[in-house]
Amino acid sequence: MGSTAMNETHVQKPSYEEWLYWSQVVIDRLTTVVHVYNKPPFTDVFMPENERQMKVSLTVDIIRRLHSLTDDVDFQSTEEAQVAGREQVIDNVQPIFRDVLHRLPTFSSDMQSLLKSPWYDKCAGKVANDLFRGPDGRESEGIGSGHPEHGRLPEVLETLLEREIVGGARAPSEEKRPQNAPTIRREELARLWGKRNSSFLRSAGRVD
Repeated sequence: MGSTAMNETHVQKPSYEEWLYWSQVVIDRLTTVVHVYNKPPFTDVFMPENERQMKVSLTVDIIRRLHSLTDDVDFQSTEEAQVAGREQVIDNVQPIFRDVLHRLPTFSSDMQSLLKSPWYDKCAGKVANDLFRGPDGRESEGIGSGHPEHGRLPEVLETLLEREIVGGARAPSEEKRPQNAPTIRREELARLWGKRNSSFLRSAGRVD
């Protein structure tokens, strides 16, 4: 989607909640990527151990950075501090999303090989289907081919970053929720994510 077209529609910058929601989606998909790198399901698909562990370490680092950036911002003492804190989160998340966009084609290619699955249709099992096509039919949350031109999560991330550049005012939180966004509060998302993944991150991060 070109910048001129987006300006002509008077697009707004993504809301803070959109950045949080898609950060959580990225965290969830990359957590699956780490699990597959860490323990490939097929012994006849070869990837050198040092390469896999390097990619585990890199991906876990992205997850940790995103999780730490998007947690606990709502607990600022004043409204002004909260607004400033949210804007700082958005500023800090953007380069991580750009880095993820750069790496998604490689992640997708590796996952297709390690899971023995195509990305576009008839994926080989639930893990592959949720990773490539998104969970519960939410295709915008699947990594697809990793390339924005093929849609899904890469296109969403690219559009978020472009809207942030060309948009006018920031979309109000209550008016600009992403499609299919859950109603669960961010604090609960963070608590559940931490409970689900803390032990995994401690073990997956030990690659030395």
